[in-house]
Amino acid sequence: MDRMSLQLKNKPGIGFNRWPSWIGSGAIVWSALYGALHLYWLLGGPGYPFKDQPLGLFSAMVTYLPAQAGGAVFVVLCLLGIGVGLAMQRPWGTVVPRWLILGYAWGMAAALLLLVPDIGMIMFMAYAFLLKAQWSWQLSNQLLCMIGALLWIFAAMAYRRRARHACEYCGRTENGTSVPLVRWGRWMTWIAALAPLPYAMSRFAWALDIPLGIDPQDLQHFSKANEAAHVIEWVFGTVCIGGGLLTLGLIRKWGEVFPRWFPFIGGKRVPIRLAVIPATGVAIAVTAAGFVFTVSFFAATLRLMPVDQIVLRQLYGAVGPMLSWVPWGVALGLAAMTYYYRRRGRCNHCGKA
Repeated sequence: MDRMSLQLKNKPGIGFNRWPSWIGSGAIVWSALYGALHLYWLLGGPGYPFKDQPLGLFSAMVTYLPAQAGGAVFVVLCLLGIGVGLAMQRPWGTVVPRWLILGYAWGMAAALLLLVPDIGMIMFMAYAFLLKAQWSWQLSNQLLCMIGALLWIFAAMAYRRRARHACEYCGRTENGTSVPLVRWGRWMTWIAALAPLPYAMSRFAWALDIPLGIDPQDLQHFSKANEAAHVIEWVFGTVCIGGGLLTLGLIRKWGEVFPRWFPFIGGKRVPIRLAVIPATGVAIAVTAAGFVFTVSFFAATLRLMPVDQIVLRQLYGAVGPMLSWVPWGVALGLAAMTYYYRRRGRCNHCGKA
């Protein structure tokens, strides 16, 4: 099948496989809806998702913004987003510097991923294994912001590909240049697999009543106050180890073909999305929580915020292992990307392999 036939077969539509045709509009619609929500809260409407309290330990950067400040900031940012989204798709958008458009898109995505979410999303994922997870409106708002960040990331990708005359769907150019990131895939995968080990080891130690990094009396007090403490430590540590082992599937044969002993699907190809989507979701949640932990750790260590002495005494043992979470999340996200690029095959739109 020649390239013209491929293009006719895959003409623009609204399916996920045709995302470059609608991703810019999606970012505009998200900006309009989220901006309208914050305008509603700015005018006094109920349901404002941030807490409007003094900044505390393990809180996201904007979690405690008052409704007036938070509403005004997001209304302005979302109005700018509508303008930037239109500039990405309209002929008059060429008068806007490319660096300004990409700077807004990437900056907005980074802010939505790092400054809005707190540790709630990763806690929900962790407690889901204990069947104790509870959803809240605050988590819904964080999920909405993560969706917005992904829309802006992919909108920026499509815009940049158009600007460099590459295929919007796969990013390949006429000379068929390969993605440099693929060469680092193995290293990224190993970093993502090993990064959760410090946290898992500390959890296993506490489950065995070994006060690794914390005061023995504090460990005993916590264990007595929570009867399920040891179970929680074992589960959290095991989930991290299991996640690390699954991560290795991104560079192993069993991550591309289901093992023969799998019932019904043994020997079949692993769908790319089955590996990439969960890995990306975990990477986003881990990176966001790790950013909060890292900022809180250094803020408490440098006495930039008031911290209880008991918390300060446990800081290195309780929070120190989470300093590897940002590298873990970033490496996992990059590993998932390299897995996708390695397995994607020939582009159904431009025909390049």
